Amino acid sequence: MTPEILLSAAQAFPAFERLFLNATTRIDMGFRLFDPLTPLLSPEAQKIGARWHDLIVHTLNRGVTISLILSDFDPVMAHGKHSRCWHHMRILLAANEMTAPGAARLNLRAVLHPAQGGLLPRLLFALHTRRRLSRICAGMSNAADPDRALAHAPGLAPYFARANGRIVPRILALPRLYPVTLHHKLAVVDDAAVYIGGLDLNERRFDGPGHDAPAQDTWQDLQLILHDPQVVADARDYLQSLLAVISDRRKNAPHDGAFRTTLSRPHRGNPVALSPVTVSGEIVESHVWMIAGARHHIYLESQYFRDRRIAAALARAGRRTATLTLVVVLPGAPDDVAFEGKRGLDARFGEFLQARAIRKVRRAFGERFLVLSPVQPRRANGADRDDPRARLAGAPIVYTHSKVSVFDDTAAFVGSANLNGRSMAWDCEAGVELRDPVTVADLRARLWRHWCALDANEAAPDPSCALAAWRDIALENARRAPDRRQGFMVPYGLESAKDLAQAMPGAPEDMV
Repeated sequence: MTPEILLSAAQAFPAFERLFLNATTRIDMGFRLFDPLTPLLSPEAQKIGARWHDLIVHTLNRGVTISLILSDFDPVMAHGKHSRCWHHMRILLAANEMTAPGAARLNLRAVLHPAQGGLLPRLLFALHTRRRLSRICAGMSNAADPDRALAHAPGLAPYFARANGRIVPRILALPRLYPVTLHHKLAVVDDAAVYIGGLDLNERRFDGPGHDAPAQDTWQDLQLILHDPQVVADARDYLQSLLAVISDRRKNAPHDGAFRTTLSRPHRGNPVALSPVTVSGEIVESHVWMIAGARHHIYLESQYFRDRRIAAALARAGRRTATLTLVVVLPGAPDDVAFEGKRGLDARFGEFLQARAIRKVRRAFGERFLVLSPVQPRRANGADRDDPRARLAGAPIVYTHSKVSVFDDTAAFVGSANLNGRSMAWDCEAGVELRDPVTVADLRARLWRHWCALDANEAAPDPSCALAAWRDIALENARRAPDRRQGFMVPYGLESAKDLAQAMPGAPEDMV
């Protein structure tokens, strides 16, 4: 059966709701973020409630067992995400108390990847982590309900004490470092369907094809629904074996079908290590193999373009195949830079790696390489984030979070993995290869029509002339006023990225 391609949450969320409504026995899921207070969108789901929590209770009452692995985060270095995880956990756990007698159960796990930084990195970062811990404790002490704040941050328990009615860091507390996360966005419904891609479930991720919200509220993403029995079986096995594999209690089994993963486990007894040990690099291997097989056109759409292995494979292909062209679509800036004003070393290092990857590939491809970014067809106004990196070519950016790669009309990849080292070697990621030429051509055409704001009958250019078509549109858009442009694409602002970029010799590139 042909996969269902879902561009943006406006298409994906209702389709996900229908998968729940049609489930008969079980649903297995793994998400980085799953907010049960996310509003329901489909008319069918809205008949039973207003939010996803209502849909979960309804599904359990129908006798469908639900299992969810939710990503936890470093309680100090990612305190906000850690607290959010446990806030959602408490809401989700209440679903089991709200069901009717005899209902199925929600099996819920918050999982912090067990990989940790060794003693030396902990000591090197001690001043920074202690400062963060002090700020966290002060914020909790000043909260309206300190006990509630503590309940939403159970990972802090080893690091704080109470003194004179306040929450304070323990004197000798040396926070551990947890640099790896579970980044997949995956659901397996019965033995029938897999929902997979780059889209977590929360209201922040919601956007539609028009991208007409303030810049900081835009979010372009991509999900697939597949009915391939082998993908269904592999995806379920991935979720069921995940905890054993990442804790090194089970060896990872490679996949023979279309399902692909990145997985890692902790270093054992290495006091200087910050990075984990990669045990599955199927996603980067898949990309390198498909890059080598491309002959006419490669299209890459990603939140980041930083990985040295991907850049090297592209450069080899560009030098070897004179007919090969490459289009890369990236957001105008990382979201923490554009929307949160971050300018720290991690943001600077990420921009350095991206600028380096672009330079490397450009040297190999020359004029056959194009980097684009989507912006809204309007000028910025007071509702948009007031940061220079939140706009490009005189318009608010459209934040691009999708992870899709297309190679001619013969192969494609969709999943949760960005084109950065973290997704290719550290984090837990999942995706699928697409090999059916009709599906690949349809995916490429859908992306073209979306970004060029064309109707469903408009044909995408042939892969052999796609680069010229993209370049003509982007350059013409850059010359026009924002409200007179065709679609969303303009040239990527490399100079702005280079202005922020900073090398960090000795730092693991896969960290960002």
